[in-house]
Amino acid sequence: MLKSFSFQIQVTCPGCNSSHPVSSLLANEICGNCGKELIMNNIIQQTFNFGEVDRLKIMNGFLAGNINPRKLSSDIGSISEIKMICNSHPANCGECKTLLDEHDILDSITNKKPIYCKKCNHPMAVRPADDEIKQFHPKAIGVINDSRGFDVNPDTIENKSQTIVFSCMTCGAGLKLDKHSERMMKCIYCDNENYLPDAIWNRLHPYKAPELLYLILDLEESDMKETLDYFFNLNIFDDFILLGIRESYFPDFINSYFTSDNGVFLSDSVKCWWKILLNSKYERASAGSIAYTTVELDVDIYKILYIEDVKNIFFSNFRNNYGKLNPELKEFIAGNIFEIPDDIRDTLSKDANESVRLAIAKNKPLERPVAQPEKQITPPVLQPVKEEKKGFFGKLFR
Repeated sequence: MLKSFSFQIQVTCPGCNSSHPVSSLLANEICGNCGKELIMNNIIQQTFNFGEVDRLKIMNGFLAGNINPRKLSSDIGSISEIKMICNSHPANCGECKTLLDEHDILDSITNKKPIYCKKCNHPMAVRPADDEIKQFHPKAIGVINDSRGFDVNPDTIENKSQTIVFSCMTCGAGLKLDKHSERMMKCIYCDNENYLPDAIWNRLHPYKAPELLYLILDLEESDMKETLDYFFNLNIFDDFILLGIRESYFPDFINSYFTSDNGVFLSDSVKCWWKILLNSKYERASAGSIAYTTVELDVDIYKILYIEDVKNIFFSNFRNNYGKLNPELKEFIAGNIFEIPDDIRDTLSKDANESVRLAIAKNKPLERPVAQPEKQITPPVLQPVKEEKKGFFGKLFR
């Protein structure tokens, strides 16, 4: 099953302190303002790992979240700050936002060619997974929008390359500049160096908002199940970083899924994810971990996000957006999810679409065990303990 995981990355150049949008997933960049080479090294990997978190588990699930501007130490590389936005929405056109067809994505990756939007014909570069990408994620097959990918021939696009004539500040000779020119330009006539002023440099390197880089994965159902196990088979005091990701990345994706400008999507991979997530059960934290957490670590146990809470967030969005949902999603939920809230089950049974009504009719609700009344535990009667008196008063009050 194909699944996308997008990155939108912006770094701060340590040379001029300006923001630089990252155009390739794992490559060094050139600052568009001062021309300094930005040594990326393993910055994305280390930032996305949150320390010791398994980044594959995040990418394999349908999650979304932000990594707010984070200061980096000097030993990581020549980047002073990084900001990253991640999401699991499918790849779409950078111009009109139309979803890209999975067959077209596979064809472009296999044949090493750019992919074109079927609606507006906008081309997007495609980078088949090389050793570097495979090391980042073993099940990656390519990256869309990566500047190191296969793009259209520059000669076929008007104004793709802009040439500017700049007069040497020493001898006045005309020097031709383009986007590949360095900021410190050496005159070919008098050998003196010219530092290109901001007005010229910015014309050659206009600011661009960070592109969405779509990492395309080829996953199995077991990969998604492992992600859920990784985050929910977790005692609440085991790893607070994982808890933080769990409490933001799961709800953030669900909320964005129902409020996307493109409407809800229903690929094979997201159907698999909803089927696993909405039918899963995980035990809550044990009493021992609750005591440990609340006493030792001062964490409110009632604010921990459990799998039931994630399901409630999904069904709340499903309920609130029901009128805008496509029949395919309604039919899928009606036919594949075992525990559907009663009010939603009733709404599905009255849906205008016959296939939805048939699906919910065949999906009989699970029998709920009758709750047994809790046994009243009578606390043991404690016998008063006679305190032994010692010394002079002990002898006096025997």
